[in-house]
Amino acid sequence: MTEAAGSYRRDAILVAVARMAPLGVQIVATPLVLAVLGEAPFAVWSLLMTTINLLLTADMGVVGIMQRYHGVARGRGDAELGGRITASVLLVLGAMLVLVTAAGPLIARAALAVTSLPAAVQDDAALLFRHAGTLAVLQLVALALSSYLAAHGRFVAVAVHSLGARAVLAAGIGVALLTDAGLPGLLVASYADAGVAVVLGAWLCREHLRREVRRLTRRDETRDLWAYAWRNQVSALGFVGQRQLDVLLGAVLLTSGALASMAAAAPLTSAVCLAPTVLLTPLFTQLSVQAGADRSRLPAAAAAAERQWFALTLPFSAVVLGVLPFAGAAWVGPDLQQIHAVIAVLAVGFLVSLTTGVLAVHARAAGRPGVETRAYVVYTLVKVVVGVGLAAVGGLLGLAAAGIVAAAAAVVVFRRGARDLTAGGGRVAPDRSTVVVSLALLVACGAASWAVAALVESRLLALVLLAAVAGGGALAVLARARRGVAPAHG
Repeated sequence: MTEAAGSYRRDAILVAVARMAPLGVQIVATPLVLAVLGEAPFAVWSLLMTTINLLLTADMGVVGIMQRYHGVARGRGDAELGGRITASVLLVLGAMLVLVTAAGPLIARAALAVTSLPAAVQDDAALLFRHAGTLAVLQLVALALSSYLAAHGRFVAVAVHSLGARAVLAAGIGVALLTDAGLPGLLVASYADAGVAVVLGAWLCREHLRREVRRLTRRDETRDLWAYAWRNQVSALGFVGQRQLDVLLGAVLLTSGALASMAAAAPLTSAVCLAPTVLLTPLFTQLSVQAGADRSRLPAAAAAAERQWFALTLPFSAVVLGVLPFAGAAWVGPDLQQIHAVIAVLAVGFLVSLTTGVLAVHARAAGRPGVETRAYVVYTLVKVVVGVGLAAVGGLLGLAAAGIVAAAAAVVVFRRGARDLTAGGGRVAPDRSTVVVSLALLVACGAASWAVAALVESRLLALVLLAAVAGGGALAVLARARRGVAPAHG
């Protein structure tokens, strides 16, 4: 392994740990919250998490500003510019915090108006949604500080920051469930998570905050910052919308029992299926450097990365489709409606979207984020229109199937819009051996998972055996994609 490849993999793993920690806590807590509180309170808690995630993305681009422009300031050796960027971003976030806290009652009323929650949980739901905006902006402050760390290559600190706050969240959820504190207890746990994230982020960035943050950006700098921010906002909303639309549409279109199934299945399925995208964070830096050094070589470098991406993601998709429907059902419990089928159908849609991962990074590095934005707009429109129709006809499974149609439409739009970007690198497709290996993994993992589910009655033992099946499949995936997703240098 070369030093560059080892550094790429180390940074990618640290980013993955930081990014997946919040979802990991939510996924681990899902069966516990279901078992202790029941379906209706669990649906409220899941909707709160979904609302916070959407508000985190509607950040007006301030987190993207931190990561990109601190990188620019670092490249120029201009610490004062970095201080002005941080000061301006924190000022905007402070104003947002005051605004959303004041608007808390309006957010709560809007959330209750579009959901069909039982009367028994209406009061607790109103309490949670009243605080959703405040929690989201506190997390944005923490994310802005984490983005500063990432821009300066401090990926260990990024992972420590995320894991420290998520450990507090996990402990808070455990205390809330053990003490029968219900949904208000989960709200306190969320505040503890956000508060620790802000404090820990400030401590990790203490030298920067103490020595360099002095004044706001100048007028010309501010115009440049916000022009960049708004260009990236829609794409960020589209990515989160892709992961959250199933729960939001389910809240409007499905009964509470079906919503509980969707609320349990969608976060788990999207987290697993889209997990490889976190490995592309260092790739964005590499392609951006290539674009600045010699733009004519960017398509070829991106094509090399995409070939390696297919070698990783096709076998990965086969293992996921073979194991996740059975493992997910064993994890959240078999009592939820059509849980095996829902997970399987949702997975197909998310995995279709996964095929454009490198292309999305290529478009951003080339300064063409609009290509990705158009694809997300198409995804959202198709998902809503087709989802409403299929939910009316097929209920829970119909809504899940809408994700496949939306993902396919978005991929077509994405690749058509990026044709000029990929011209110099040639058309990239998975090679035949990758397809054969993937089909073999799908059959083998699917058959083994079905046998475990059919023959093993103990949920714990079934989960252990399914983890073993997934582990065997993962070893095959790693063997297939042993060089990772980083493009070749030279």
